[in-house]
Amino acid sequence: MTKRILPAYPLWLIDPLFSVWSKTDDLNAGDTVFWTGLEKRAYGLVRWNGKTYSFMGRRDGALPLEQTACSVSAFSTDYTFRGDGFVIKVRFVSPLLPNDLEVLSCPVCYTEYEVTEGELPADFSVALVMDEEFCYNGERAWVVGGVIPQKGYEAAYFTRGRNLLCSDTSDMVSPDWGDVYLAAKEAWLVSEAGIALYVSEGRREYLKKDCERLFLLAVNTDRKGYFMTAYDEKLSVFYFGEWLKGYFFRSGKTILDALDFSREKHEEVLAACAAFDERLRADCGKVGKDYYLLACASLRQSVGAHVLVENKKGELLFLSKENNSNGCIGTVDVSYPSIPLFLLYNPALVNAMMQGIYDFAKMPVWNYDFAPHDLGTYPWCAGQVYGTANREDKYCCGMHATWASPRTNQMLYIRPAASDVYDKNCQMPVEECGNMLVMQAAAILAGADKSLAKKNFPLLRQWVKYLEKYGLKPENQLCTDDFAGHLAGNVNLSVKALAGIEGFCVICRALGKDALADTYEEKARVFAEKFKQRVGDGIMPLAYGQKDTFSVKYNILFDKLFGFDLIGSDVCERETAYYIEKAGRYGIALDTRETYTKADWILWAAALTDDPAKCEALYAPVLRFLAETPSRVPFGDWYYSVRGDIVHFINRSVVGGCFAPLLKLSGKMRVK
Repeated sequence: MTKRILPAYPLWLIDPLFSVWSKTDDLNAGDTVFWTGLEKRAYGLVRWNGKTYSFMGRRDGALPLEQTACSVSAFSTDYTFRGDGFVIKVRFVSPLLPNDLEVLSCPVCYTEYEVTEGELPADFSVALVMDEEFCYNGERAWVVGGVIPQKGYEAAYFTRGRNLLCSDTSDMVSPDWGDVYLAAKEAWLVSEAGIALYVSEGRREYLKKDCERLFLLAVNTDRKGYFMTAYDEKLSVFYFGEWLKGYFFRSGKTILDALDFSREKHEEVLAACAAFDERLRADCGKVGKDYYLLACASLRQSVGAHVLVENKKGELLFLSKENNSNGCIGTVDVSYPSIPLFLLYNPALVNAMMQGIYDFAKMPVWNYDFAPHDLGTYPWCAGQVYGTANREDKYCCGMHATWASPRTNQMLYIRPAASDVYDKNCQMPVEECGNMLVMQAAAILAGADKSLAKKNFPLLRQWVKYLEKYGLKPENQLCTDDFAGHLAGNVNLSVKALAGIEGFCVICRALGKDALADTYEEKARVFAEKFKQRVGDGIMPLAYGQKDTFSVKYNILFDKLFGFDLIGSDVCERETAYYIEKAGRYGIALDTRETYTKADWILWAAALTDDPAKCEALYAPVLRFLAETPSRVPFGDWYYSVRGDIVHFINRSVVGGCFAPLLKLSGKMRVK
């Protein structure tokens, strides 16, 4: 068994509806799974001198190869296996390049292989197999498929016979729609009998038996080659009345175009991934020991938890799914922690996260003077579902007024203001206003188009006025960490309000509104002075007046990165030293109330210190968590700091926040 690196290993990641992982350290020691934990069995097989060996999955009749190495890079998970007289290397590449939207949105992954030792026998072949369960969620359904001959390769596919496009808005779900493709030199759609024939004799024949499960079988016979795995979801997003295909398909392209593109650009894409990875490795080395591994554990997951589309106005939308937390789409307080990654590599994607929130905030149904929380439930942008009112009247939507909003595709966005859909007590007023202002300012500083801020300036001004009025001492309300419940006088939330006011100053300056910028710079300074008087000296408490408490003050980050430093470096150093002192084995607890923590916020906190040793001391426990947690799932951001097991929240985009120390090092945010 090779040394464990991660709790689960990414194999094929495309978007929230196609995300395949291995939860065992040896790839052939267990079945592959979807990010939700459902088995989505795929097998990797090698035919060699009359025997069939497995490198992925547990397949009856195949001998498991010995796995001798496993590593991860920015876009690949790499394995080495040894058999009787040969060595084969296998790489699972998900080319989710944040700086190349065409490649990022092309729904195709590569599986690369190379036999590095041993003379090829006459019967040599390498095969990938996919079970029909890739076509449906939990309950077996009628599956159909076939093989398409392409120039130089073949593509086998299968799909549910009754395709229920965008039919399930549940959280922990794999789709009951879309087509799955597997392409190689040869490709077959066969039943169990056909797979058994390949395993026993290495033969490939069109062999199907009634009532047997269907499989895709792809085969290569060269010493070095690759397979392509693709998912065509057909429709990606419902966006306030528009049905949108993925960005790659915006001009009428088909999934066959995507496969051809990936084949024609194969070497070019791999080279771009390698160049990105080389640069990332060098940059991470400047942050600290093993930080590169943390970046690699975060990157594919964070990008792959989004879908990229373009609406009819030509506006880019980069929409996250709130995986394993309630299934919302485009959630502001999920976007906010993720932005360090995207500010570094493509700030246009930060604009694309915000576009939908601006659009929804202008609709009559949203009759508040603060920013919304979400756009609906994935993949339906049909109006915010978080905190919908559950009243006893005939106009009620019939939904619960809790943070765990139900999955719905009700057309909330078309309702008039008089519907009174939302319960204000279940909103995040200061939180979301601060998030949007910081995100917009940061995107501009990172080089994003300023026109989005200009077009939505009235909303931004409305939201900053809300922070002026309510941010210094927030009322009893939720913040990003809504799972911890309501809290009045939340000190960390006040810090976010300060950062939001500073962000508005940055926006005004960028738009040439210098007089207004000067006004808000002064307002930020006065706010900070009043805040410091309220909070007092020493470690800042969880809430005003709560002695002997603390919380991780991650919201200081952009006060520091923007260069205002109104909280002060001395406070940052004092706070981070305290976090190190109080940390459990797997990191500092989120606050005094519980022993659980958040990985993204730990990395934001690590970026607060100017001492590299302290930065490393803060993030090292997160690496320990990845290596030791008993929860064998994709990177979970909410876990117990002492025990290391997951509370909730897996495969979420928020782990893009692990790039916060790298963002700080880049200096891209500094304006003062």
